[in-house]
Amino acid sequence: MVPKRIEANVIDAGRHKVVLGADALRALDRDLKEADASALFILGDENTLRHCLPELLAHAPRLRDAETIGVPPGEGSKSLSVCQDIWQHLTVRAADREAMLINLGGGVVTDLGGFIAGAYKRGIRCMHVPTTLMGMVDAAIGGKTGIDLGGVKNMVGVFHDPVGVYVHVPFLRSLGKRELLNGVAEMVKHGLVRDATHYQALRDAPLHDLDALTPLMERSAAIKAEVVKEDPRESGPRKLLNFGHTIGHGIEAFSWEGGQRALLHGEAVALGMIAEAWLSWRQGLLPRAACDRIAEHLLSLYKPYALQGDEHHRVIELMRNDKKNSGGQFRFTLLTGIGSAQVDAVVTAAQVQEALEYYRLLVRG
Repeated sequence: MVPKRIEANVIDAGRHKVVLGADALRALDRDLKEADASALFILGDENTLRHCLPELLAHAPRLRDAETIGVPPGEGSKSLSVCQDIWQHLTVRAADREAMLINLGGGVVTDLGGFIAGAYKRGIRCMHVPTTLMGMVDAAIGGKTGIDLGGVKNMVGVFHDPVGVYVHVPFLRSLGKRELLNGVAEMVKHGLVRDATHYQALRDAPLHDLDALTPLMERSAAIKAEVVKEDPRESGPRKLLNFGHTIGHGIEAFSWEGGQRALLHGEAVALGMIAEAWLSWRQGLLPRAACDRIAEHLLSLYKPYALQGDEHHRVIELMRNDKKNSGGQFRFTLLTGIGSAQVDAVVTAAQVQEALEYYRLLVRG
């Protein structure tokens, strides 16, 4: 009997591939056969192991004998202590350098699993199976890994490319609106820095409709892959993808300290994009009409975060550990138009404070 042909769209991300389409998980199963790993391990959080693992095993039978490793859901799992426990587990199981780690989850799991694979025995192979929109269009693509340290996001990490990223859109059916919007923020970023047509399509699309969202997801994944292929180790053009993240990471870390709700990564990035679009205007790079259009759009999607004026200094303090800084200066990616941006723009702490105040007054009305 002739095996059914695998129907999948493969995007070249340079040092790895991104596989999308109805047969993405069947493609993973085929690639597992070719990889001929000495042992297979599946890393997931408690939610993905419960809700997504059965579907993964149904489409990729070569994983049915793999050992599963579970971590608690959420950013708290991106820690050295969790890494140490998993490295110890792999050691006890005598996992060698030909072992394969399958990371089944959102950005937390792929960041964590990629780092664990990259460091264990100086590097074992891994595959990413993202289960969130953010993972599918951004976090799982590009070989960046990282864990948090001292309240600073992704402070420790390595570049470690997976064999491939396998995008199975039906996993998104289990997500609520807030988690979907978490990923939409990165898609908006892709359009703002690289593709004005994509940005407009996102503005027009019914984001609750997975059929309408799927081609936009493919475009976002392609944008991320294009930029990564141009600059695998973030020495130049890949910094475009940092738009919204410098202030966004500071706000995200601040939200973890309590007082209000803890923000999801995409929610913090959306806030960061509003503030950094204003900085782009402040530095004479972006027309004010474009700045206002971006703010109006993002505020229509994301619940405001009430930041008090006397809290700005703490956000700025948290930003000082951002990896993008150089020579004691804040280095930003700023927009030069909708669909274009420049990297390494120097921004002062006083200007950051102005941008935070702009956002505070904007959401206060």
